[in-house]
Amino acid sequence: MLRYWDIAQSLRRDIESGRYGVGDRLPTEEQLVESFGASRHAVREALRLLTEDGLISRRPRAGSMVIGLAPQVHFTQRVASMQEVLNYPSTTERRPVSSGYVTADHDLAGLLRCAVGTSWFRFETMRYAQGSPLPLCHTYVYVRPEFAGITRHKKHGVLPFADQIQDLYGVAAESTDFEISASVVSEATAGLLKVPVGSAALTTVRRYSSSDGRVFEVSVAVHPAQRYTFNFHLKRERAATAGKRATGTAG
Repeated sequence: MLRYWDIAQSLRRDIESGRYGVGDRLPTEEQLVESFGASRHAVREALRLLTEDGLISRRPRAGSMVIGLAPQVHFTQRVASMQEVLNYPSTTERRPVSSGYVTADHDLAGLLRCAVGTSWFRFETMRYAQGSPLPLCHTYVYVRPEFAGITRHKKHGVLPFADQIQDLYGVAAESTDFEISASVVSEATAGLLKVPVGSAALTTVRRYSSSDGRVFEVSVAVHPAQRYTFNFHLKRERAATAGKRATGTAG
């Protein structure tokens, strides 16, 4: 009788060869038990391995659906400081997709915290872990139009956009809002991210404000849920006051 990793390897080859494409469903457990001459336990363990590889998604009464053609890379961003929250690790790389001026409609104005009809310059990028063919996230970065000249920065393809704005225009991020929310992958970005439309995602929004409180940059990044994890490690701050140690926590 075949062992579960043999079954997993056989199914993995079928997926990678294109016999089962993204969005296709694998045979049912009963059909796999019969075709491999294996136990139900072995089949379930094989499917578990494929799920951990990011090749299939399993749901009760819905069977197993192919969501990737090759084992996926899962990237964990460990965060222990504000700077690490605001920037991606140096072990990732940003690749441009498009750029140009956009006008804020009602929904975009709410996101950017500006008036409807305001002009912004938008960068569309993909981010990859070094050496991986699978993208970690799709990102839209919006900057005020007066900062569109950062495209001429000598390190435009490497430095964070906020750093480029500070270098060229002297405007620094005095405060930053950072939001994380659960979401789903839209039809517009599913192809770029190489995941099915509607699959689970982690969306982050960063808003950078100058000393006058004006938002000058906003980034919106969508990370496929199975590829990205934020790991926060925060320490309690302690300060000595009047010979005593006082401890404070954020509310």
